[in-house]
Amino acid sequence: MRIRRLVMTLAILATGIGGCAVSPGSSGSSIVDAKLQLVSAGYTGCMPEENAISNVRYSGFTGGTWNAACKGKSYLCSGASSTDSSWSFHCAPVAQ
Repeated sequence: MRIRRLVMTLAILATGIGGCAVSPGSSGSSIVDAKLQLVSAGYTGCMPEENAISNVRYSGFTGGTWNAACKGKSYLCSGASSTDSSWSFHCAPVAQ
């Protein structure tokens, strides 16, 4: 739970409170990228350092999306907050 909250807090701080940003390569923060790699690992089946993060989009305090790529496969990942301030994360193969 703490990692989830930390990831999104760092993501928001990296782009400005309440702002919306898109970065074609990564989040622009190596700390945020490392946390997104870690969160994605359980879904991609790859070690965190093998996950390449791209297309990071933030939606203020409500969540965001990013792509994780590993071993020739791409995943769309998302993080969303709930009313009790907890976060949930999911990744799925990118639709063809």
